[in-house]
Amino acid sequence: MERSNVIYLVPDIEDKMHAINASDIEGLIVAETYENGEPGYDTVTTKCKDGYEMILSPAGTIEQRFDRAIWKNKYFEV
Repeated sequence: MERSNVIYLVPDIEDKMHAINASDIEGLIVAETYENGEPGYDTVTTKCKDGYEMILSPAGTIEQRFDRAIWKNKYFEV
């Protein structure tokens, strides 16, 4: 499989930006809202040389940056 040239910039919960190659994205989990009304965190799971990395992002980040029509097979609902 050919490596992608598309890079996504994704913020984590500490506002640090992560450059992620599209080929490394394994899963996108949209935040759930808890019973008290507080939102959880979006999670981007990526492959890295040591295994996998999970980046926690503010709720809404995935829907803003990853078009569901393109990434539908990577979206996971919890």
